[in-house]
Amino acid sequence: MFAPLVALLIAAQGPAMAPAPGLSTGADVRTVEVSRVTSDSLRLAAFDTAWVRIRDTHYDPDLGGLDWDAIRAEFRPRVEAATSSADFHRIMDEMLDRLGESHFVLIPATAADPSTAAAGRGDPGMRVRWIDGAALVTSVEPGGGAARAGLRPGYEVRTVGDQDLADLVAGLELAGDDAAALWIDAVLAARIRGIPGETLSLRILDADGRVRQKEVALDEPAGELVQFGLLPPFRLEVDDREIHPGGPDGPRIGLIRFNGWFPSAAPLLAEAVDRHRGADGIVLDLRGNPGGVGGLAMGVAGHFLDERLDLGEMRTRDTTLRFVVNPQRIGPDGSRVQPFDGPLVLLVDGLSASTSEIFAGGLKALDRAHLVGETTAGQALPAHLAVLATGDRLMHAVADFTASDGSRLEGAGVRPHTPVHLSRELLLAEADPFLNRALEWITAQRRLLLETSP
Repeated sequence: MFAPLVALLIAAQGPAMAPAPGLSTGADVRTVEVSRVTSDSLRLAAFDTAWVRIRDTHYDPDLGGLDWDAIRAEFRPRVEAATSSADFHRIMDEMLDRLGESHFVLIPATAADPSTAAAGRGDPGMRVRWIDGAALVTSVEPGGGAARAGLRPGYEVRTVGDQDLADLVAGLELAGDDAAALWIDAVLAARIRGIPGETLSLRILDADGRVRQKEVALDEPAGELVQFGLLPPFRLEVDDREIHPGGPDGPRIGLIRFNGWFPSAAPLLAEAVDRHRGADGIVLDLRGNPGGVGGLAMGVAGHFLDERLDLGEMRTRDTTLRFVVNPQRIGPDGSRVQPFDGPLVLLVDGLSASTSEIFAGGLKALDRAHLVGETTAGQALPAHLAVLATGDRLMHAVADFTASDGSRLEGAGVRPHTPVHLSRELLLAEADPFLNRALEWITAQRRLLLETSP
C-alpha cells in the first residue's frame, strides 16, 4: 500500500525516477568495493530506522496483529544481501505492504529533488484514467494540446509512442492490491507527460470507433511548483469560474477546483470563495486531489460552516485530536464576512484521497455538503515523514481518522450521495457528467427555495 499523494508525485517524475546506471566496467575495483560496503551500511541503517519508527509510532501498538519482530527477522537479511538501491526499494516496499494500510511508503531520494520535478513536465491538457479495461480520456482542458488535436472525453488512448497502454497496465503487477487503481492512474498520468514543446504521438479510438493517429503538443504546466516539508515537489493549481446553467434566468454557480492541500493554496481558496460568496451555490472540485496537509481541512471547511463543529478526530497511540472547524469570518481584504451558507457540492472520485477524504467525509457527516461522483480512495491515515540514512524518505502512518459520525475512512472511503459511474459511452454523451449532476442538484435546491419562500 502507499500514500496516494506520494504515489502521484513519484510517478509524475517520469524518466528522472529510473534507476541509476551501473558503474562502468572500467571503474577501479577498490572504488567499487568501498562504495558497495558504504551502500550496504547505509541501507541497513535505513532499514533499522524505518523498522523502529514504525514499531514505536504506529497508532496501534499491536500493528493490527502483525508480528513485527518476525518481519525484521525476515527482511533484514534480504536488505543486507541487496546489491542496488532498486533492490533495496523493492524489499522495503514489500515489507511496508505487509502492514496492509495506506501512507506507508518509501520515497526515493531522487523524488525529492526540485530539479527533477521542474524539468520536462509538459502538460497535454487532458486527464486519462483506466476505466473498464481501457485508458479513457476523462477531461480535456480548453485550449490545451489535446483540445487542439481534436481529442475529447470518452476517446480511448491505446498507445503513447511505441508503448501499448494495455501492456503497460498489465506489467504493473499490482493485481489484488486495493491501491492498484491509484497507482495505475498515476503511471498513466506520467506516461502522457514529457518535455514542454515536444509532442506525444497517440493512437486513439474516436467516438465513431475509428482508430486514428493524433499528435498532441505538450505545453508548459500550469500552476505553481511548491514543496512542503519533506514531501516531493508538487505543481499546485487553484482555479475558479462562474457557471450559468439554464441561461440568464438560471442559478449562478461558482466552480472552484484545486489539486492539492498545501498551505499556499489556502489564500487562493479564500479569494475564490469570496468571489462566489453571492452565488446560488458552490461546487468544490476534489477530483484527482490526492491530499496533502491534513490540518488545512479545518480552515477550508470554515468557509462553509459558521460553527466550531468537528470534522472528525485523529487518534494516535497516546492522544486524540479533534479536527475542529475554524469559521472564516474575515475576507481576503480584511472585511467582515459570513461563511457561505448556500448549497455546496463536492465532486469526488476514486483519486480523491487523504485530506480530501477527511474534508469530504467530515462535511458529509455534518450534512453540510452534497457529494457527487465516485467513492473516494479509502486512504486517509495521517502520517509523518523521516529522512533515512540512504537519503530516502519514509512516510509512515501515525494516526487513524474517523469522521464525526464515527465512520472510519481508511479502507472504506467516502460514498457520494449521487454516484456517477464513468464509462466510455457516458463520457462521449456528456463531457463532464460529474459536474452536470452537481449543477442539476443545485438548480433543484434553488427551485425548492424559490417555491417555499414567502
